[in-house]
Amino acid sequence: MRPDRRGRLPTLRAAFETTGSGCWLMRAILDGGLDRANGYRLALELGDDRMRGGRQATEARLIAGEVDLIDTDWLSLARHRAAGLPLAAAAPYGTIFGGLVAPRDGALRSLADLKGRRIGVVHAQDKNWLLLRAACRQHHDFDPAVHAQCVATGSKTALRQALQDGQVDAALLYWHQVPAQVANGDFVEVCDLVDLLNGLPGGVAAAPSTFFVFRDAMLAAQPELVRAFARSVADAAVRLRADADLWCRVSGVTWDSDDGVGEALRKKWLARIGPPWAPGMTDTLGTLAGLLAGLAPGAARFELPGGIFAAGFLD
Repeated sequence: MRPDRRGRLPTLRAAFETTGSGCWLMRAILDGGLDRANGYRLALELGDDRMRGGRQATEARLIAGEVDLIDTDWLSLARHRAAGLPLAAAAPYGTIFGGLVAPRDGALRSLADLKGRRIGVVHAQDKNWLLLRAACRQHHDFDPAVHAQCVATGSKTALRQALQDGQVDAALLYWHQVPAQVANGDFVEVCDLVDLLNGLPGGVAAAPSTFFVFRDAMLAAQPELVRAFARSVADAAVRLRADADLWCRVSGVTWDSDDGVGEALRKKWLARIGPPWAPGMTDTLGTLAGLLAGLAPGAARFELPGGIFAAGFLD
């Protein structure tokens, strides 16, 4: 990859929400000059978490061609691919699941207590909700979609507000919302959804859930640019793991805050970023997709749409 005739580096336009580790990784790339060191310029565009045309805002922007890359989970990507949208995963991001949070003074203390409750979610296709349902079916013989009320709020911000206002009995908050929500003692994390993966069959806890995603045309036209991005984001993750001060700087979180939020947030982040892609993970994610899709008992594998994992990038 070389600069153009005017000495300009190729640009990658990235769309991320203003909160969460996706934008933290991008800020770490910019902070360390890792984009330019790998021969490109990262243009970071931050936005809100609202839905747009039935899709997350960043997904809608990628589909419209307004940006070149986003992060999203493999289930959302599979739905887009099955609908004919030419999007594919080119680099792993992490095991990104949230937490089930409830008021401390309520009676909800385990998944078994969810029957008859109002459970807040961003939307009914959210992988957090699907994982919760799979775990309840696996261990407690009921499906919250049948035996509880799913309340979809349309955004992470609205979901947290619904929990605070008592509109729901529990909420599947995104992971980075949880430490601040439970800090003052009014709420408790009933379970970290990452822990639920260990209770499902098929070794599914070993695979990443979320990826950096590009359009097929970009992957075909500029593969070296995509690989350069993958190198820089892997380097950024290593640096953020090793350097708590850097992590605090890009996240805006105070590491040693009196309320313990910073320390709890970093602990959750460290548990989620990685693991690296390895042979067989396509099958593993197919197994997990089958479990989350609620297929017939005994179904061992779910056929993900062809091309969901970009050939030559996740080998």
